[in-house]
Amino acid sequence: MNTIRQNILTPYSLHDMKLISFEIQKDDLTLFSQSGMVRTLPPFGQPDGHIEFHQVDWDFSYVYIFDFCGNSGQFQAEKKFLKDFLKSDFQDASVEIIDETYGYNQSHFGGYFSKGCDVKECMIQIYHHGDMVYVTEE
Repeated sequence: MNTIRQNILTPYSLHDMKLISFEIQKDDLTLFSQSGMVRTLPPFGQPDGHIEFHQVDWDFSYVYIFDFCGNSGQFQAEKKFLKDFLKSDFQDASVEIIDETYGYNQSHFGGYFSKGCDVKECMIQIYHHGDMVYVTEE
């Protein structure tokens, strides 16, 4: 018997969106982008809004910062707890989302971390027991 896994179809995407702010309230996390999100289903567009993650498990949510930007080769990286990264490293910074992947209780975002003139590749891994909610201002 063959089983075909369907792609996860969501009505919105963060592809090419620049995250400029994160808000933590207990076990909830809110992501704010510079220009909303991309609507992936008709009618296509780019509505304003934000993304909420409920019941984030902070013990299994991380950020990986790589020491370079490039296609291949050796590199060094730093792994931090997401909560620590947001409190210490994300001041006056942004993350441009290039790739997003969703799985069982997990959301992964790959892209570029920018702070001042410094740009590095990064991955954000959010482990959440609650919902991921797209909140639009439509």
